[in-house]
Amino acid sequence: MASGGGGRRPGGADTPWWVTGIKVVAGIGAVALGAYAAARAAEEALREEEPMTSTQSAASCSDDKACKSDSSDSDNNADDDDQWVDINDDDEYSDSSDDVRQSSAGERPLVELLEEYYQDKVQAPDEEITAMKAVAEQVAQNITEYVRGRHANILQRDVFVAGSAYDGTTVKHPNMFVLLVPLNLEANMWKIVNAKDTVLKAPGYALVHRANTDFYRPGSSIWDRFLVGTYLNSDLIQRLLEDVLNKVTNRGFTFAYQDYYVTSSDKALTLELIHPIGGLVDHLTLQVVPCITLEGPNGTVCLEGIPHGCLSESAERRARKADTYERDPYENLWYQSTRTKEAEMLQDEDGGCRKKCLQILKAVCHNQPPLSSLSEFHVKTVCLHLCEEESEWEDVMMAERFLDVLKTLEQFLDDKKLPHVVHKEMDLFEGFASRQLGKMNTWLQKRLKQPNGVHALLI
Repeated sequence: MASGGGGRRPGGADTPWWVTGIKVVAGIGAVALGAYAAARAAEEALREEEPMTSTQSAASCSDDKACKSDSSDSDNNADDDDQWVDINDDDEYSDSSDDVRQSSAGERPLVELLEEYYQDKVQAPDEEITAMKAVAEQVAQNITEYVRGRHANILQRDVFVAGSAYDGTTVKHPNMFVLLVPLNLEANMWKIVNAKDTVLKAPGYALVHRANTDFYRPGSSIWDRFLVGTYLNSDLIQRLLEDVLNKVTNRGFTFAYQDYYVTSSDKALTLELIHPIGGLVDHLTLQVVPCITLEGPNGTVCLEGIPHGCLSESAERRARKADTYERDPYENLWYQSTRTKEAEMLQDEDGGCRKKCLQILKAVCHNQPPLSSLSEFHVKTVCLHLCEEESEWEDVMMAERFLDVLKTLEQFLDDKKLPHVVHKEMDLFEGFASRQLGKMNTWLQKRLKQPNGVHALLI
């Protein structure tokens, strides 16, 4: 008989279907819970190991940042220290490549670097020196012939050539010479007056005074027309020589194939020849300077007519203050030349290295922007002072002497004063501002203190 309820499953208990579903879901949940617990346990284990690793990593990262920061600060400070503001405050001079150069240079002996620097950047080829001397001497001969042909009594002797090429101290290309024009002054009509003892107070300079006018009336000397007051005026003499130089060149007394320029300023009277000898140098500059030899209170004195633009700043300033002349009195000053004395001091008869040290220092100052404002005469004067103090100049001592000359230069820059080697009261640094000298001194001091800093100057 059929029943009206749900049917029974054969061979099993009477269990509803929904109870079975709950049991299945519960089993799945237990498995999932076990997996979740295992995952949590593994995660906890990992977390116990991570703090140390993370801390170490963070510390390492912090140190790295600190190192980078320190390195950056150090580099910035080094750049600030090494950065050179040029003496004209126009450009910055950076020494960023010095460390690299020092490391390579420092491995070699200084004397070896000096010899190599001398060969590569200082020594001029003998054939070039000979050729340029020949051109300069030819021009000097042309001027002599022209002047003697028209004014026989003007010259005391032939026009002659001077300069570093004749002293053996030229650097690389001998393209600058001085043509000295010796004027013939009547000895009994002229007297030398030391400008240091006058109102000008200019040591190293002299005035040429017209004397004995009671016996030799004005106008009896051919030089009387070049007087300002009672003194021979070097600027008026320069104008005469400029006229002579123009006539010499215009009349073909120089080489016809050469381009040339005659320029006159308050700095110099110059003749510049363009490509005087094909392939050797681009130009040759000849500075024309009148000179006078007279007997002075202390013997024979050689005077050179330095244009007033070449006077030291203080000498010109003092001269402008004087009001005892019709014109600016600095035009009457003549420089008391010491060429002969300087050449004697640089003689290397003992097989020494005086001239080599001078030539190398000239090249270094020329090639290093912070020192490029120093003239060749400044550098020469520094070396001459060391020649007075030091007697050992054998060639094997060149490294020691070169270091000495750099230290001597550093000392003069520190003192902000460079006395003339003969005219001790003349300061050759008068034209420089104190700040300018201080910057040069700071730069050189740093090079002398740095390991292999001197070596880096020669690379």
